[in-house]
Amino acid sequence: MPWRVLMVDDHLLFREAMVQSLAADPDIEVVAQAADGLAALQAVSHSQPDVVCLDVNMPGQSGIDITRQLLALKPDVRVIGVSAHADPLVVAQMLHAGAMGYVTKLHVGQELPQAIRQVGSNQTYLSPELDGRVAAEMLRLACDPWIPDRGRE
Repeated sequence: MPWRVLMVDDHLLFREAMVQSLAADPDIEVVAQAADGLAALQAVSHSQPDVVCLDVNMPGQSGIDITRQLLALKPDVRVIGVSAHADPLVVAQMLHAGAMGYVTKLHVGQELPQAIRQVGSNQTYLSPELDGRVAAEMLRLACDPWIPDRGRE
């Protein structure tokens, strides 16, 4: 049975290119698309995806906020952050919000199918260029009493 995917990105051409690219993979089925966080929250309820590929930088709510809301609505869904930015702080915030993967748009065509398989199987996936920097940022955040996306604990 193929992995059921919800693709969320505010750039229509990018989103459709990714959907077309994934359509060639027999192990992946894109069951829905959304252009923003609100549409993603609605789509996750009716399309029942296994994995949500979510643009991190969208108008309105960020992918970080949407990740939290998606997981509150459907805790068993797996989230992969997708972004043109490779800022380790943003990646760490996405992972802290509950995402299990992060793929940069620079390599998304090559990496997204593997990321979907790994994240769908409850394994973490990070674009290779992020591994060391994100680990260092997560360690820094773990030692810092002020977590940027949560405030003071």
